[in-house]
Amino acid sequence: MVCPFPPTFDPAKMKVSLVSLTPAEPGGRTIINKLPAVLGRNPHADVQLDDCWASRVHCEISEISGILLVRDLDSKNGTAVNGQSIKEAHLLPGDRLTVGLTSFQVQYNRHRNKLLAAIW
Repeated sequence: MVCPFPPTFDPAKMKVSLVSLTPAEPGGRTIINKLPAVLGRNPHADVQLDDCWASRVHCEISEISGILLVRDLDSKNGTAVNGQSIKEAHLLPGDRLTVGLTSFQVQYNRHRNKLLAAIW
């Protein structure tokens, strides 16, 4: 059986950051310290957004075999990746994630292996 990720890969040590592309806060960086992470206006969200177009519990970012996955949590205004509305999608380094009117560039070190290389 092929290991789904390199033996040196530890999902708990994955460094994920969201860089603001929103004019009001250009270049602001949000570090995500644990996955899965919920984004929204709720004060208990892992990433709190000050955006009236974002739902209280808007979307969730998780990790599967070294690749990020974003899932919309039935938000009112939807979630987009690179301008495309999604219900669930992979997030690759450099992708643009839009939640409400707030946009981020996703940054992380992507871990590839033979199994993933065959898929991508």
